[in-house]
Amino acid sequence: MSLALRPSFDLDVAMPARSALPALTAQLEAGAMSLRRTRVPGGGRADERARERDHLVLTVPEAQRHFWSPWLTIEVSPRGGGTHLFSRFSPHPSVWTAFSFGYLGLGSITAVALAIAGSGMLVRGAEQPWALWVAGACALCMIAMWWISQIGQRIARAQMTTLAAELDRAVAAIGAAAPAAAARAVRAG
Repeated sequence: MSLALRPSFDLDVAMPARSALPALTAQLEAGAMSLRRTRVPGGGRADERARERDHLVLTVPEAQRHFWSPWLTIEVSPRGGGTHLFSRFSPHPSVWTAFSFGYLGLGSITAVALAIAGSGMLVRGAEQPWALWVAGACALCMIAMWWISQIGQRIARAQMTTLAAELDRAVAAIGAAAPAAAARAVRAG
């Protein structure tokens, strides 16, 4: 088990970004996975002008998708004379949002409960032991959420491997993989 909530990795492509981006997109669209390109509101026209930066999302096909299926987000940006791909696995955005707000809510309740318990300890006869129980229960819920995320990553491991292999195939197909791409650096986070 790792501490990573959203594992990520980097790939460098030995091709200028303006050339690598359309070639990589074409290879990923031709593959077995589903590719989405996200547009930021006000981020430019949707025409086919050459770009250096983009945000791609690679997912398993709809027929194979489950609640726990991962999404691989790929940030494409120029680096030196080549292209840098920063890739991060995450659950469906609605699952990730619920997870984040769950942690935010539980963390806020824990902070308030500890403040109440701490202030009650400062005033003689005003102890609030229930606040410590609330803080402990919230802490246990946050640990349970982390544990559930680890189970989800184990269930989705085969699909994560498939998505990473599809990206590797696309990079190799455009014939521009830098030597460092073979030794993928996986980061927690």
